[in-house]
Amino acid sequence: MTFQSMASEAGVTNQSCPSGFGNLVNCDLEWRKETSSYTKTDGNPLELDGDRLERTKELAPPIHTTAQWKKAGIPEEAYRYDGRFLIPFSKVSYGLNVQPRQKSNEVEQVNQLIEDYEVYGYREDKPVPIATSVSDAVDTNPYRVKALSSFHRRSACGNLKPEQKCYYYDLYSFSSPYWEAVAKSVTNHHGAPQLTQKWTDYKSEVVAACDSGIIQKNEQEISKFVDRIAADKPSDIRKRIKAHSFREAGIYPSFTTFNSKGSGVGTIQYFVKHNLGLPPMGFEGRTDEEIQKQGYIHYSASCGDVLRGWSGGIKQAMIHNIPVWLFGYSTDRVDDLVAFREKFIEVFLGYKEKQLMWCYTQARSWVPDDALEEYDALTVDKIVEMVDQDRFNIKLGGFYAQHTSRNANDGGRPTEVGLVDVYGKTINFDPLKSKCLTLNQP
Repeated sequence: MTFQSMASEAGVTNQSCPSGFGNLVNCDLEWRKETSSYTKTDGNPLELDGDRLERTKELAPPIHTTAQWKKAGIPEEAYRYDGRFLIPFSKVSYGLNVQPRQKSNEVEQVNQLIEDYEVYGYREDKPVPIATSVSDAVDTNPYRVKALSSFHRRSACGNLKPEQKCYYYDLYSFSSPYWEAVAKSVTNHHGAPQLTQKWTDYKSEVVAACDSGIIQKNEQEISKFVDRIAADKPSDIRKRIKAHSFREAGIYPSFTTFNSKGSGVGTIQYFVKHNLGLPPMGFEGRTDEEIQKQGYIHYSASCGDVLRGWSGGIKQAMIHNIPVWLFGYSTDRVDDLVAFREKFIEVFLGYKEKQLMWCYTQARSWVPDDALEEYDALTVDKIVEMVDQDRFNIKLGGFYAQHTSRNANDGGRPTEVGLVDVYGKTINFDPLKSKCLTLNQP
């Protein structure tokens, strides 16, 4: 059988990406020769064979056909699927240096897998681990492959009685170490039971990629890499991975984003307390007397949260008869922060007008009949003009600093510190004397 016919039979994708395996036909013959000597009582208690391999292709398609792989954005030209094979563990390299997770000593997980094998045998509907060619010049064995997943299953197989000495693998060739690293991280041999990927595991993968030169140690490259390998994770988890990766790689991002949940480093609550020296946001957990002594309430709001901040602010301002200050920030990196802040003010003022118009409509029932014509003739601009801004209780205090270092890609914008205006200039906030930011900036 030629390599081309074997590739076609195996469902090989992307013929343009060269295979990393020298002669896959000879490799397969060597693997078959060794595995054919195994029996249920000596080397193959899970009874893995060619017929079962064919069934797994339908029940557990290769990972490159799954949503997980596609979500990572791995382009077709970056990999080649070389097929599924039954390979003896003697020809599989499981170096700890390629283990993408910090779980090498998860004894409980290995024991659970052993029990699972003993009860259910090999589960044909579970994803098959992946492997690639060995690029280490020290290992010159032409029949050896490098495993990129299922480290714990290898340990479990080695502890079965009798020992399982072979396993199914999907073989892939990659156009670069970068795409191999992405594939390694997004791959997990899911089965029951399974060990969930932790955010610290992704961070370790990023740091390893930086140290090995797979990605450059800068904010843009790290952010892009995290978005690929953790594509199926929520945005707040990806932000945490990025923040800790930046720190361990010894770099600092030029744009700071905040997590709205929790109170640790990188969260809004932490920034408000430690960077701005302000009391906790909102009013929960404090008595009316404490709120009155504080003299004001403050909230943080992204552009979409402005309306929610308004609604809650009006209620609390009326209950306590004190001003409510809103501080704006972007939940995601934006290319033009000034434009974002200008839009924020536009939304803020738009909602302020709606609130005033609602009050104007409700107050009509108090207007004498002989003044109704004049009252109805009032325009929105005139109504806003008539408002005593000093007594208006909902105010925009400023924006949180998010451009935290000079960056040529951002037009050389200067560092922002603390609480800033639309243009990134630091504001000295005084809840009793400061004016609403909308009164002195667009």
